[in-house]
Amino acid sequence: MLYHPITYQILYNDISLTKLGEGVKGVYISIDVDCLDPAFAPGVSHIEPGGLSFRDVLNILHNLQGDVVAGDVVELNPQRDTVDGMTAMVAAKLVRELAAKISK
Repeated sequence: MLYHPITYQILYNDISLTKLGEGVKGVYISIDVDCLDPAFAPGVSHIEPGGLSFRDVLNILHNLQGDVVAGDVVELNPQRDTVDGMTAMVAAKLVRELAAKISK
């Protein structure tokens, strides 16, 4: 399943996130960093004003029930990142959280 920020808002408001991945074996998670609002991840090729917050993405990841076997974090563009590398840090944190989810 793919989740666009608008789809996530509908899910968040109408459906329990704990049902995501329920009964599914071998879940692959791809986190596209440019789904995040530019306030959290400006260093991407295609910004998404009104996108997800970092906590929104963590909420989805932490509540996913399927057996996560692999994943990736994509669309970081270092040439567009802030001087302090804010988006790179967000992406690194997402990789860490994803790895923790896979190791369970």
